[in-house]
Amino acid sequence: MSRALIVRLLRRSISYRVLWNHIQSLWQPLGRFQLVDLDNEYFKVKFEKEDDYTKVLIDGPWTIFGSYLTVQPWSREFSTSQLHLAYVVVWVRLPGLPIRYYTKNLFRCIVDVIGKVIKADYNIDVGERDKFVPFAVMVDLNKPLLPCVGIDDFTQRLEYEGLHQI
Repeated sequence: MSRALIVRLLRRSISYRVLWNHIQSLWQPLGRFQLVDLDNEYFKVKFEKEDDYTKVLIDGPWTIFGSYLTVQPWSREFSTSQLHLAYVVVWVRLPGLPIRYYTKNLFRCIVDVIGKVIKADYNIDVGERDKFVPFAVMVDLNKPLLPCVGIDDFTQRLEYEGLHQI
């Protein structure tokens, strides 16, 4: 794995040094990281440690000066000519999911419909479960987000954490 991310601050310009300082304090990486200034307000962040990369990718959303810092894994297909990042990782919740649907297979099916799973908490022990079932999913912002999914005769609402900031 490359351990590299593409980041861009929405609706605001930021200098290399200011971003570096904010990354250091926001993310508090355990290892070193390299920040590369790209065209069009994009930056590439390469991490020494896999844990730092994973933490940044899934622990957001991240904000600097009240603006959302978009984060997506680096890929060879990425182009700085894009006006916005096409993919972002968001936490998706399934509020009010009936307990009878708490199965790993069903969770996987639901999340696969939404996007690419980055992290899933398949904690299905009813005694330990949260009132929400959270998943970190990479979604394509060029496609409409699903507001809900159908499960048998039940309609499950989806909540996307932090997307109101984009």
